[in-house]
Amino acid sequence: MADNEEALCEALIRLLEGDLEAERSDVTYPETDHSGPPVQMRLRLGAQRFAIEHTLIEPFPQAIQTGKWFHELTEEIEAGLNGVMPPPGTYRLVFPIHPTEGKPRRTHAALRERIMQWVREAGEALHGECPERLDRNRRPHGYRGVRTTEIEGIPLSLSLVVHWSESGRHDGALFLSRAVGDDVEDQRRIRIRTALDKKLPKLAACRAEGDVTVLILEYSDIALTNQVLVAQALEAELVGRDDCPDHIFLADTTGEEMWYFFQPVADGRFSIDMDYIDVEPPVDGATKEDP
Repeated sequence: MADNEEALCEALIRLLEGDLEAERSDVTYPETDHSGPPVQMRLRLGAQRFAIEHTLIEPFPQAIQTGKWFHELTEEIEAGLNGVMPPPGTYRLVFPIHPTEGKPRRTHAALRERIMQWVREAGEALHGECPERLDRNRRPHGYRGVRTTEIEGIPLSLSLVVHWSESGRHDGALFLSRAVGDDVEDQRRIRIRTALDKKLPKLAACRAEGDVTVLILEYSDIALTNQVLVAQALEAELVGRDDCPDHIFLADTTGEEMWYFFQPVADGRFSIDMDYIDVEPPVDGATKEDP
């Protein structure tokens, strides 16, 4: 299975086994063994059969891949400048979504050096406008300065925020981010709609054979995604559909030490009021059947 599909299906089955006080049996993988409608898993818990589908969702097309490319470009920038920018205050460097688009990898090292040099110079200029921690009475709203530029066609924005209420613990920190368009939530709905159109007909075929149907929507983007945003988009996209699964779980796999399930749909009913369900990430891919 791709992504965290196997680990999440395993975690969900263990959760259901505990809730229903029943052990799994008759486990099949119709997508590969062609034993029925091509869902990822079918199994029995007690007398009831379940069908499970999983898909990974992104806030916009290629969000995960462009995030990896962004990290490759900026990892050394953050390592070299974070914590050493001139205090007081914190800095934020904003890139476009895909800054290296159309730029061969062999050019990235020189590009990084140019960006770092500009950030140092712009940071010094911003620091010159606010070289000392502010007084609450003189600057009750604090200071926010911005410098912008374009390097090899890449628009960049560096901001410095200094506020009298800050402890100074993060002085000189440099935070990196990517700018997203105003249509990011529209893009999210399109991605979820695509996932539902692909997955729900298969689950509906299993329901017609008596299965309880379960859909897992996984996300691993911490910058632009959370369970509430996904649930809101999901609620909007379920309107007018007659093939909503019995259960939908959102799986947050952004953390390394703990994942989380959220359940916006239970027994076919939607609710935005969702509890955290802890999920331990797998150790070396171990599952219940492993020794």
